[in-house]
Amino acid sequence: MKNNHNTSSYGCIKMWGSFFSGGKDPLKDLGYEILPDSQQTTNNPRSIWTILNGKKKTTGDLVTIFSCQNDAHIQLAKAALKRMKTLRHPNILIYLDSVETDKSVYVVTEKAVTLETYLNELKSNNNVTDFNSEHLLEIAWGLQQLCRVLIFLHDDCKLSHGNINTDTIFVDAKSCDWKLGCLEFVQSINEAQINLPSRFLPACQRYEPPSKKGGDSQKARDIWLVGTLIWEIFNGNGATSATSYRQLGSIPRPLSAAYGELINPNPSLRSSLDKLLQSPFIQNNSLVECLLFLEQIQLKDPGEKQTFFTSLSDKVDQFPSHINERKLLPLLFNAYEFGSSGSAVLPTLFKLGKRLSDNDYKKRIVPIITKLFASTDRMTRFRLLQQLDSYVEHLTPAVVNDDIFTNICTGFTDQEPAIREATVKAMLYLTPKLNYKNLNIELMKHFSRLQTSDDQGVIRTNTIVCLGKIAAHLNPSIRGRLLISAFGRGTQDPFGPSRQASLYALNHSERFFTLKDIATKILPIACHATIDPELDVRQQAFKTIQVFVKKLETVSEKPELAIEMEKDVSSSNVGGIAANETSWTSWALTSLSSNIGKLTTKPQQPSVNLTLAKSDSQNALANTSTTTTTTTTTAKAETSNNGQPPITTKTTTKLQIKVEKEEQDRQSSALASYFNKINDNDEEDKTPWDDIKSNDWGDSLETEDDKWDDFSATTLSSQPAKATTTTTTTTTKSSSVSNPSSWAQDKPSSTSQKKNDWDSDAFFDDVLTSATKPKPKTSRH
Repeated sequence: MKNNHNTSSYGCIKMWGSFFSGGKDPLKDLGYEILPDSQQTTNNPRSIWTILNGKKKTTGDLVTIFSCQNDAHIQLAKAALKRMKTLRHPNILIYLDSVETDKSVYVVTEKAVTLETYLNELKSNNNVTDFNSEHLLEIAWGLQQLCRVLIFLHDDCKLSHGNINTDTIFVDAKSCDWKLGCLEFVQSINEAQINLPSRFLPACQRYEPPSKKGGDSQKARDIWLVGTLIWEIFNGNGATSATSYRQLGSIPRPLSAAYGELINPNPSLRSSLDKLLQSPFIQNNSLVECLLFLEQIQLKDPGEKQTFFTSLSDKVDQFPSHINERKLLPLLFNAYEFGSSGSAVLPTLFKLGKRLSDNDYKKRIVPIITKLFASTDRMTRFRLLQQLDSYVEHLTPAVVNDDIFTNICTGFTDQEPAIREATVKAMLYLTPKLNYKNLNIELMKHFSRLQTSDDQGVIRTNTIVCLGKIAAHLNPSIRGRLLISAFGRGTQDPFGPSRQASLYALNHSERFFTLKDIATKILPIACHATIDPELDVRQQAFKTIQVFVKKLETVSEKPELAIEMEKDVSSSNVGGIAANETSWTSWALTSLSSNIGKLTTKPQQPSVNLTLAKSDSQNALANTSTTTTTTTTTAKAETSNNGQPPITTKTTTKLQIKVEKEEQDRQSSALASYFNKINDNDEEDKTPWDDIKSNDWGDSLETEDDKWDDFSATTLSSQPAKATTTTTTTTTKSSSVSNPSSWAQDKPSSTSQKKNDWDSDAFFDDVLTSATKPKPKTSRH
């Protein structure tokens, strides 16, 4: 026997020398080739085969090639080839191709490694000498598969294997399944053993069962060999005879009872493989339970599926990572495609998908995501939105804009509030990947409708919060007025948290507003909130006012800082995102934003012109008395003519001089433009409440059941007898103070009132082709 073994080794070496030196290739007529690293392969002492690594020539897919050139084993090899061609089972190595001659046999199978090699790799990868809990879960699954295929051989095929050990059991490289190979000693269970493995392979002598009168049946022999396999898995190759297996060694306690029955010296008293399957080691194994359920998913009812997938997401953390990736994940794909499991699969699917490479994720999971977003099932879309943070990093901008965004937007109009809210929150993750049109036009239309029309206060609040967090991504040409309009409208919301969120968003977005907008539009809005019925809103209003007033004070004392203060207003650079934004985002610029940056050729100018020249103040002292007298006289004359209460006028020296200079140049300052109505048709003369009332953000002009008493709605015509107003204006024309309600918005008149841009689709069409701030295009009558 030893000489045969040496002859086989010599023949193998001689063959490879011929092969690699350009001799005739026995596999040249097949579509496979042997890889060079196969030169290191040695004979398997417990099998007749030499195992080689190969690949398919056309695709490069890896395969395993079994080679036999030993004359003493040729007939066994040909018998094994016949069995491999005819036996088909999920746990028998898949036969692909073969070639045989008088002196050699080659069999090509799927890529696999011997169980002994696989178990040694498990230990070496974890730097342990004994198996850990994850390894035990996997071994239990392997034993379950081994029992299943042997039951198939014994009961269905009436065959026995005859040579079960760690060198004849293989582990599939793709799915980590345990599979039977080396079928050279397979024979009918009703026949006496014709060829004992120990006769041809001396290393197999230690597996022989103890001799008993009458001998063992072929089935009882296989059961004994399963017992020796279990001992070898946990204790190594140290057994020398049948008596060595009486010591349990490292065999786990839940498996010890079943193991003892497998190696009973009396063949008739050996337990069946079914009892091994019922042992606690296999029966109470969470991995075995999980994989068996998924393999039989089509036979389960909907209630069982729901219960199973609900708990599965937590269980997968206990499983080996390579089992999750190679075995469990494909079964989940199958459960989704063919098991009618629907959205219940998604949480576990996305959780396991994190362990895939980016290329594998895009290839295997992203197509499923795009398909699911087109589903009409609400629960499916809701789960997708909930799990968005776990897979959005694998979605390319092209996939988001072309395949997903339109379907996601249907959630904004869904009848279920939970889906609308989840859709709003999802925009935090998708915004960095949206193109110009989808972000600045389509998404803002949906946000506008939600804030003005949605009946759920929580959704209106979350819309404000989301807009504040994605503000840095909006196009600079429309960002400032869009935010002022949206947040200003939010301060009038009947829902208290929405008003508070609007004030906080103003504070959070302060770097995107010009100094002029802060003084003339934002501070009046925030001041009105200081008398809000709710304390939380008032407190946030004061905090917001302090931030903006501090900014104005700084510029007032150091005008040269104005440009620095406004550097982010027209900038499309979003590198300075707030810390509470998600960390994984790329914040990439849109192509249109880049073009806008190229069009900017003039140096940035501050929105207000401030000076600290002392000469102007000194020259103004001489005119202080005259100006004050004129203002008081004019106000009294108007009161006498109209029968209205007197108007108290307060002036300051600096404001008087500033207003006089602005009247001469016909330019309005940040604050005087509200009081000096020189040109009623000038867009810059509108109050911030005009912007909101003209519906810069929403589509509806009225707010029903508004609990606010809007002071801007009060006019002289509605309460002529009680209109008393105190102004802080300086000198002005007589006609400009004829209406004491300087802050009141006039009721609609026949004259054309400019419609705010945000109210019409024409605005979006204009912005899409413009690199500068669009002007109002339409009028509201």
